Amino acid sequence: MESTERNPRRVVLGVSGSIAAYKAAEIIRLFRKARVDVHVVMTPSAQRFIAPLTLGTLSGHPVTVDMFAAETGGAYMEWGREEKGGIAHIQASRESELIVVAPATGNLIGKVAHGIADEPLSTMILASSVRVLFAPAMNTRMWENPATQANVRALIGRGYRFVDPEEGDLACGEFGRGKMAEPREIVDQALRLLGPGRPELPAVLVTAGRTEEALDPVRYVSNRSSGKMGFAIAEAARDLGYPVTLVHGAVSEPLPLGIERVEARTALAMMQALKKLSKSHPILIMAAAVADYRAEKPSKSKIASGKKGLAIDLAPNPDILEGLARDRAGRITVGFALETGGGLARAREKMRRKGCDLMVMNDPTRPGSAFGGDTNEVVLLRYDGGEERLPLMTKYEVAREILARIELLATAPARKGKKK
Repeated sequence: MESTERNPRRVVLGVSGSIAAYKAAEIIRLFRKARVDVHVVMTPSAQRFIAPLTLGTLSGHPVTVDMFAAETGGAYMEWGREEKGGIAHIQASRESELIVVAPATGNLIGKVAHGIADEPLSTMILASSVRVLFAPAMNTRMWENPATQANVRALIGRGYRFVDPEEGDLACGEFGRGKMAEPREIVDQALRLLGPGRPELPAVLVTAGRTEEALDPVRYVSNRSSGKMGFAIAEAARDLGYPVTLVHGAVSEPLPLGIERVEARTALAMMQALKKLSKSHPILIMAAAVADYRAEKPSKSKIASGKKGLAIDLAPNPDILEGLARDRAGRITVGFALETGGGLARAREKMRRKGCDLMVMNDPTRPGSAFGGDTNEVVLLRYDGGEERLPLMTKYEVAREILARIELLATAPARKGKKK
């Protein structure tokens, strides 16, 4: 497998004149966090709501605000280098993979629907052949106006995409549909439209979070896993261009953006989801904290409280990773071993028993490795007996290290001859 380092994805963010323009700053932040390079194009009206300097500082590129940059001697940023002259809005659209318009006013939507190009953003959209995603923002009556709805239907019929506005409090003081979708939803849909950066790479299946095993309708057995480590792995794989599917239990963090997600709240549900997905994913990384036990007979009604003790019969949950190992078919499998007070020998036995190529051992009682934290200190154990202790890193950095070892495992001569 060749190196997965690649150039960043490229997106144009178009901002039109709505009070929601201030949310463009958060959209840029989320794109940059996902390793997406952003070039901003603004309408004249948008500049009255938020300064180009703000969005240019956040994006790292000068903002296109002038249709006639070449004639006026202005400079624009071509990705990778600054150029003098040229037509900024045309150049930006040629080098992008997607145009996201957020906020998209009724005026801007109407102009694009009718082929009107009288400022940088509408001209860029009409001159571009890349996909366009609109995030409308306007008064409820403007959104529901038959003219606006006809324009939206016309654009959808031509292949344009929309993130529908939400219902909520509007800047005019009214309540209704027309509020721009939240930045996370917009960026999530944009990343899904972009797809994997390198679809030729093997698909990665990641589990994250904790399972919750019901005792009654309101109580359950679980653990303290937040899902952060699994999320970091899914995000790192996405950023390297892998096709990624995330199977997650209960979590305490926002879900990663731009990644196919399947919710599985119990061990049995997670096992069923993984059985369906594992054969189409050559790489499996099991970072979820699956409960070892579940109630043998969960109560159908809330268990009444009382002064006497309570005894509950627990049944062992299936060992998902060990079960999947029986049908590996060449899949690279990475497991996690949470151990306290050492536990290298237990982690190695777990790796052998579960048929893993790599086992990631960590101790949540160590400083910097606590549940829900942003850092982790792990030991990487290989099937061939190798051992590598990593220093304290952010969980995203640990994820990148794990993916780098997976690349090496895929081409290791010793693994090619390993029994499955």
